Amino acid sequence: MKKGENPITVLVMYINNSTKPGGKAVSYRRLSYVDYDYETFFNKSIETASDALIKQMLSDGKIKSVYATKTIQSGNQFEVEIYPEFTKRERGDFKLERVNKAQRNLNDKNARKRLERLINTNFSDGDYWITLTYEPGKEPKDIDDALKNIRNYIKRINYRRKKENIGKAKYIYVTEYAAKGKKIRCHHHLIMDSALPMDMIEKLWDKGRRNNIRRTATDECGLSGLAQYLSKDPNGNKRWCASTNLKRPKEHKSYSRIKSSHVKKMVEGKLNIKEFAERQYKNKIYLYEDIRYNEFNSRFYIYIRMRDADRNDFKNKKE
Repeated sequence: MKKGENPITVLVMYINNSTKPGGKAVSYRRLSYVDYDYETFFNKSIETASDALIKQMLSDGKIKSVYATKTIQSGNQFEVEIYPEFTKRERGDFKLERVNKAQRNLNDKNARKRLERLINTNFSDGDYWITLTYEPGKEPKDIDDALKNIRNYIKRINYRRKKENIGKAKYIYVTEYAAKGKKIRCHHHLIMDSALPMDMIEKLWDKGRRNNIRRTATDECGLSGLAQYLSKDPNGNKRWCASTNLKRPKEHKSYSRIKSSHVKKMVEGKLNIKEFAERQYKNKIYLYEDIRYNEFNSRFYIYIRMRDADRNDFKNKKE
């Protein structure tokens, strides 16, 4: 791949049956696939589709496409997304709009996924889940004032950590702010590493006393439950921010790992997704799956959630 080339551009090779004298037997053309927000387009659960509709979509194939497989490793959580991609020529039939990374991140659903993956990548059992409140008379004037308060709090924590010869804090904070007339409701949630004692963390917040600090506890889905709670935002009044020293989830994309024939069998129920996924991805344990479809282009989106296997899993298999 050349420098600056779109990473989703692939080379499709056509090999001639005979070699021409003095020439090369290989010719190629370049296919560039459109980057789009696939979850927006595949939002109907397969459970709501009739057998007749599923059969029609599987045999229809109105628009040509290739299935891509994306894997995301976030801590001990492993996600598999299988979805179709379309060329520029094909996107006209689908009325598909190209989106850039910034646009995708503004999507509420994608923002929640990013938050969940960041939390699972950087935090685990024993870290801090902190809720900070305001006393009457100390409420922020507006959202900007609230964000200034939480940033100053982080600065005080990092100053204390520096005195203790500890590196800067790893954190993600969520600010919930609502104002009705003169009444202001505001509080902050933080997930932070546990390098400093709880009492010191609480003491450094000087805006309120009804605070809550507890230890994080993971389950089979890591800290996804906590992440979903923090990102739930029915009124659009939450803002979240992360420290710059966080690790990023590891993503990998393939056009050959899972074939269209596999997708067809999964949708038909002829291929056990749990068994297939655990064969494909060694040392991973299947958790659940979700299949969605788009009736217009007769294509499917398959999501598989897994986690890293641990000693207990191997012990149970032996028994």
